[in-house]
Amino acid sequence: MAMATGLSIKRIAAHQQHSVPLLVLSETAQQTALSLMEAMVREGLGHGLGVVVVCLEQLLSRDIMCQPAVALVDCRPTMAQIGDGSAFLPNGTRQIDLARLDRDVCSQIERISAVSKVSGGFVVVIDDLEPLLNISRVDTLALLRKLRSVAKQCQSSRILARYSRDIADQRTDKGGPHLPLVSNVLRSIADAVVDVYPMDVLGTWMPGWYSNGEAQPFVTLGDNDERRGLLRLEHRRQSGKVGYEVAAFEINEQQRPVFSAVKAVATGEPPSAATAGPDPRQHLPFNLDLTDKQRQDRADVELPYLEAQAGEIHYQMAEEDDWDEDDPDDDLEI
Repeated sequence: MAMATGLSIKRIAAHQQHSVPLLVLSETAQQTALSLMEAMVREGLGHGLGVVVVCLEQLLSRDIMCQPAVALVDCRPTMAQIGDGSAFLPNGTRQIDLARLDRDVCSQIERISAVSKVSGGFVVVIDDLEPLLNISRVDTLALLRKLRSVAKQCQSSRILARYSRDIADQRTDKGGPHLPLVSNVLRSIADAVVDVYPMDVLGTWMPGWYSNGEAQPFVTLGDNDERRGLLRLEHRRQSGKVGYEVAAFEINEQQRPVFSAVKAVATGEPPSAATAGPDPRQHLPFNLDLTDKQRQDRADVELPYLEAQAGEIHYQMAEEDDWDEDDPDDDLEI
């Protein structure tokens, strides 16, 4: 594995890094990745790429959806389907035809690639993988692999998928509960995974690890904001090496992503006992600390195994022993 030395996420988001046909954005209940995903879509539109939005939960922002280079594959249930009960399976799972979804997405890719300004380049945005994983994680992963293969044929194309790592691994399939964790499988098929965190989580990462691989001091940062946060990038390069990177992101006034190296603000020494929690030794009925004399007495003790190592080995030859240097195998009677 390799530690990234620069902000690869900046090049990936700006479509300057073409070896990422499948990029997965991973979020939690504390920090959404929606704002970051939309900002990356705007970057793609700014570079002349066509965009196919696969909507499973909610439409992207109006400024994105109204663009002529944006096509929509709407998988949300209609009011009529909700009213007659056809929108959901008996177990409460959303009713989505994955085979039809596959055909619709591929059809929209062909249409939008024809109007793309970057030699057929496109971006497919899946706003939420959870409804698909809830139906079948096997079929969903197969769909992602297929779309990645299509995107790989054009170096400027990309599949951008978002999922919640809080709940994705609770999904099971007909194969039983012993299937690999969804997050692990997604990381194995994705070219890059961006884990999004709130800003205030940085204080719990100490001692930290950042792009240069060096430990950072204890820090304190502000409160959470969906338009700014921390991200951890795991990038699988074509060489097989895996690069890791931690950066801060913010959505600027132009609705574009801005990335920066994490700048830790040192608070001096590691937290004192007051901040690190109560001392577990304070209520013990005995003392675990040693005086200087006790330390010296312990150092002066000669351990038995050390004394044994200083001895000599004496060997008494038996009558059958042969010390003939000319033929050491003579006793074998060959």
